[in-house]
Amino acid sequence: MWQKIKEEVKYKGWRDMLRRTFRLPNGASADFDIIRNGDYVTIAAFTKNKEAILVKQFRPGPEMELLSFPEGYVDPKESPEVAARRELEEETGYRAGKIVFQKIFRRAYSTETRICLLATDCEKIATQNLDTTEFIDVQLYPLTEFKALLADPHDQQLTTVDSGYLALNYLNW
Repeated sequence: MWQKIKEEVKYKGWRDMLRRTFRLPNGASADFDIIRNGDYVTIAAFTKNKEAILVKQFRPGPEMELLSFPEGYVDPKESPEVAARRELEEETGYRAGKIVFQKIFRRAYSTETRICLLATDCEKIATQNLDTTEFIDVQLYPLTEFKALLADPHDQQLTTVDSGYLALNYLNW
């Protein structure tokens, strides 16, 4: 059985880096680097015309523009549903008619949880309200084009494929 022996903060910043030491089932011990941050939402958003609302933005990790559904951190004392509505409006200017919980994902080397929600009947109500480090290009994909993008084995830009399939399955599209 795995047993945590110790934990220490190795870096403190926008995302903290922890070093956790575990005793392994075979009796040996090993260190693991863990990213510590809060929970965040992914909002699989669709307009009344069945268009997927995607955002394109530069990502420092891979040093390239990536495409995703809108995402953002859940503020303290904020529900995932409230965070989803807020992030969708801030990043895209769209307001959701309905928000439905889909699934929670965990990552192997992070304390974060990614909470996937579905936003339907979205309407454009405002301009974007972005943070100073956000430069987001909102892109609408008609359902046929969105399905093709999801299934494209050569596409390396769409990062929220799982949320797309969950949403389409739920909507029976």
